[in-house]
Amino acid sequence: MAGRFNLPRKGDNATLILIGASVRSLAFSCIRAGYQPWCIDLYADEDLAKNCPTTLITKSFPDEISDLIKAAPKVPILYTGGLENHSALLHFLSAQRTILGITGRTLYNLRNIPGFYKLLKSKQINTPAIIISMKDLNNETSYLRKPKYRSGGLGIKPFDPSKQAMVDDSDFYYQEFKNGESRSAIFCFTESGFELLGLSIQSSGTQSLHANDFLYSGNMGPVKPCNSELKELQTIGKIISSNYRPRGLLGLDYILNDSKVYPLEINPRYTASMEVLELALGQNFITKHLQAFGIKPIYENPAPSETTVIGKAIYYAPHDVLIPKEAPWHSIEANPLLFSPFADIPKTGSAIHKGSPVITVFAKADSLTEVKVQLKTRTSQLDSLFHVGTLQNNLV
Repeated sequence: MAGRFNLPRKGDNATLILIGASVRSLAFSCIRAGYQPWCIDLYADEDLAKNCPTTLITKSFPDEISDLIKAAPKVPILYTGGLENHSALLHFLSAQRTILGITGRTLYNLRNIPGFYKLLKSKQINTPAIIISMKDLNNETSYLRKPKYRSGGLGIKPFDPSKQAMVDDSDFYYQEFKNGESRSAIFCFTESGFELLGLSIQSSGTQSLHANDFLYSGNMGPVKPCNSELKELQTIGKIISSNYRPRGLLGLDYILNDSKVYPLEINPRYTASMEVLELALGQNFITKHLQAFGIKPIYENPAPSETTVIGKAIYYAPHDVLIPKEAPWHSIEANPLLFSPFADIPKTGSAIHKGSPVITVFAKADSLTEVKVQLKTRTSQLDSLFHVGTLQNNLV
């Protein structure tokens, strides 16, 4: 049945270090797979801290990690959320522990978007245009100004060449904006090939969630691809496999426009969208990830199921807020083995500034339409909790 997982065996001592801006979803996946996470995290939310030893990053992300790793057990590392942009830190960590993930030259090549697009175009795969100089701009085309070294949609801004001047900055690039539905495809790569694990609809900058610009807002899935979409994704998987030789889990964000796939970027690690598909399909992607590194699983995955649709939404602070005692998530058990409508739970009394993530909301139903209704209802409840429109909870 979708969303049902085996309990870890008593006596298992398969500890893994998890590092990232937010490791809760990865930690819960590891627990469902039978592993014991030891976490270094930027938020140390209550549900994470209740289930795993958790060290809070208090100074600067990710610089402090090189010091915090000294107190961690001598076990392998899994990284997530943002560390793919810090290859020097990953190189340092790889000298301290085994990293079960994509690093080194493979990581650099996968995150080199212009190079990735050039390779795809040589294989007749559609891509948005990457603009390098002013002469390539088209005043009739919409663009995005995107940072090279951020994740989660941070720092992405719309760019209108008819009204704005292009700025020469090596930390950013300009990408053609493509209309269509934003989606996420999940792959697992092995020495012999790859598996396309599933697809979900992805949202960013959702106004009802108070997400600014292009901030990651959530996923819903699984969704079934049309024939042409599936064929193109399989082709892209083969291109990635044969040219980059990655190992383990990898997410591909893309736009589906008129049944055509336009790849946006590769996230070479456990992504936020993976949790949605794991819960919906009753699968554990960490098991598959570790198998790709030759590690025998504690539990075998059952056959995938598609009886449930899961939705995940990130609720951002509509203004500066204090987390109240009467919040609806306080009565819910923080159990990774059970479906919960809330996750990434903040501590009571904590102050969260406008535009920062407050909590993750989940919905489970038989259709995407029902999931959307549930998410909308829960979002409205949170708006009432934080007095949206009245600013009674404003810290200012």
